[in-house]
Amino acid sequence: MVTKNATAARTAEADVVVAGGGPAGVCAAIAAARSGARTTLLERAAFLGGTATGAMMASFMGFYWRDTRVTGGIGYEITRRLVDAGGATDFLDYTMGEAAGNPFVQRTFPFDPEVLKFVLDDMVCEAGVDVWLHTQAVDPIVTDGRAGGVIAQGVMDRTAISAPVTVDTGGNGALARGAGADFQNGSDDRHDLQPMTLMARLSKVDVARFRALPRAEKQRLSKHGMATGELAQRILSLVSSPSGDDAFILMTRVSGWDGADERDLTRAEMEGRRQLRGVLGFLRREVPGFERCGLTATAPWIGVRETWRIVGDHVLEAEDVLEGRQFPDAIAQGGGPLDIHHPRGGGLTLTEPSTPFSTPYRCLLPRGVENMLVAGRCASATGEAMGALRHMGSAMALGQAAGTAAALAAAQGIPPRKVDPEELRRVLRTQDAIIDNPVTTGRPAVAQ
Repeated sequence: MVTKNATAARTAEADVVVAGGGPAGVCAAIAAARSGARTTLLERAAFLGGTATGAMMASFMGFYWRDTRVTGGIGYEITRRLVDAGGATDFLDYTMGEAAGNPFVQRTFPFDPEVLKFVLDDMVCEAGVDVWLHTQAVDPIVTDGRAGGVIAQGVMDRTAISAPVTVDTGGNGALARGAGADFQNGSDDRHDLQPMTLMARLSKVDVARFRALPRAEKQRLSKHGMATGELAQRILSLVSSPSGDDAFILMTRVSGWDGADERDLTRAEMEGRRQLRGVLGFLRREVPGFERCGLTATAPWIGVRETWRIVGDHVLEAEDVLEGRQFPDAIAQGGGPLDIHHPRGGGLTLTEPSTPFSTPYRCLLPRGVENMLVAGRCASATGEAMGALRHMGSAMALGQAAGTAAALAAAQGIPPRKVDPEELRRVLRTQDAIIDNPVTTGRPAVAQ
C-alpha cells in the first residue's frame, strides 16, 4: 500500500470534499450536504462563484434550448434566489455574435455578480456545507490509485482533509491529474486553445441606445475597431445589470497563452488590461451609448475557456451535442450553443444542437482513479463539445449530479463508479433536476 501526499500540519475529516467553489462546485457541495453528507468546500478566493463572480461573467447560459428550459434543480434555484434578492430580473433573449456577422439568439440570465456572492453564501450555509475560503486544494491524497481526500493550503498551514469521496470542480482538473487520472492536451498544444477574456464593469452606459443600433452599424463598428487595433475581435458584447445604467463588457481576446500556467496567466492578465484601455477609448469615441462611460471595475481574474480536460469513462463529443444524443445514464440536459472562440484570428462559431443533449454519468468518472468525480470545465469532453458543456447552466447541473453521486457513494461505502446510475437518476429527479429530454417528455415547457 502506497499513500501519496498524506502529511500536513493539521487534519480534518469529511464524507465529501469538493475542490473549487465555482458554479459546478457550489452546486456539488449543496447537493452533497442536502443529501446528508458531511461536506467540505474549498475555494482559493474570498468568495464563491468562480467564473460568475471572480471572472465577472455576469450572465448564465445553458439553461435553455430555444424556449425550453433544460436545467433545473439547484442551478435554477440560484436564479430564483437572485431575482428575489434584486440581483436579476429574469431570463431574456439575447443576440450573440451580432457584430461578428454570426447572429444567434440565446436565452440568457444576466445578473449582478456582487448579489450572487450574497446568494451563494446563504445557500451553502443553509445546506450545512463547511466552507473554507482562502484555501487552495493543492494535492490529492491517494492510496493505490484511490483518492482519499485532499491536502488544502490555507493562509498559513496545510490541512490533510480525509474523505471517502473527492469532487474536483477546479476547472483545470489539477486534483484529478495529480491522482493519476487520464487527461487530454499534451505539452505540444498548450497554447493552441480557446482565447481568454478579461471582463470589465462600466458605469453611465446608455444600454438601450446601444442595443437600438442597427445590426449593420454594429458590424461596421466592430470592423473599424479591428482596423484601428483597439478591438481584438469582432465582438461588441455587453451584459446589462439590473440597475440599468451600467454594463459588463466582453470585448477582450487574449490568445496564445496557457491558462493553467501561472507565468502565462500573469502575461494574459496584463494583456487583458492593456486591451481594455484600447477598448474603452474606442467605445467612448465611436460607439453610441458609451460616450460618458466610466470604468468601475475590472474582473478579479481573467476568464479562461479551456485548459486541461480529464478523460472519463465516456468522452462527450461534438456529435453527441449537435445530434442531441440521449444516454441511458444521463444525469443532465444541455441546450448549448456549441460556442467556439477560434484560437487564431478573431473568429467565433455558434452552433445550435438539433434538440437538447444529455451528459452521461460516465463523463464525471475520471479514468485511472477511484473515489473521485469531476464536474464543470474539467468534465470529460472533447474541446469542441466543451464549447457547449462549459456554459454555467450546464456546469451547475453537472455539479449537482456529482455532489449527489458523491453523497450516495459515501453513504453506501462504495466508489462513485459503483453507484447505480438509475438510483442516481431517481434521486436527481426528486431534486427537480432535469435529466430527461424535456422536448420529448414535455417537462418543463416554456419559461416561467
